Amino acid sequence: MQNKSSNSVALWFIPLVAVLLAAFFVFIFLVGKAFYTGMAKPPKQTVQAVQPTQPVAPVVPFVEMIEDNPPLPPEVEIPPEEEDIPEVCPATAVPLKLEKPKRRRPVTPFEQGLKACVAGGTFPCAWEDNSQGVIKQYWLMSAAGPVQRGVYDLAGNLIRETIATLSGTVTSFTEQDKTYFFEGGVLTKIRTSPYENCNFHDWFFIDAAGKLDVCQCAHPTSDCCARSPYKEGSPRGYCDLNPLDKDFCK
Repeated sequence: MQNKSSNSVALWFIPLVAVLLAAFFVFIFLVGKAFYTGMAKPPKQTVQAVQPTQPVAPVVPFVEMIEDNPPLPPEVEIPPEEEDIPEVCPATAVPLKLEKPKRRRPVTPFEQGLKACVAGGTFPCAWEDNSQGVIKQYWLMSAAGPVQRGVYDLAGNLIRETIATLSGTVTSFTEQDKTYFFEGGVLTKIRTSPYENCNFHDWFFIDAAGKLDVCQCAHPTSDCCARSPYKEGSPRGYCDLNPLDKDFCK
């Protein structure tokens, strides 16, 4: 009986020891694994809050810049390259019509004397001009005119006599034995004195159409109008008949 119980205890003891050894080795494995894992993890870093009133500037590492083309000395300037800008034709503008400046005509001795007489206020007033190789004598009869001009040669002989308004419009001029009368600057009649008797005259009247209207001769003749110095169709303006008169033709 004792041998059976000893055999029975031995049968239970061996498995129990095996289980305990297995449990021991499992425990040793788990402890070693935990220790190894703890050693592999990085230590926790403590993060300190940065005060907002004290900003921390980032540290920028110094990097030495190496330029391929070092700058030239200050006195050397490289002109910029000219860009090829395409030429653009401006829009065609309509030119403005500009008035040509009027040339100031020099004041003639006639105008100077007339201005001085009007300013003086004493009438009749006279002045003279001998700058053109002849003697010109002027008379202003009153402040309202008329103006009378006599042109004489150097010997004092009368060549022509002209009467004009203060504005310069000729009303009549006499040359040799002919006197021409104008109205509004247009020739309207002519008187001639071809006779020894100074009281005898021939008269020739011109109508608005420029035709001889009435012809009166001191001595009766078959065709008095044929003796007229005016021919139908001829110019009737004073300046057309006397374009070189600088006193009254501007």
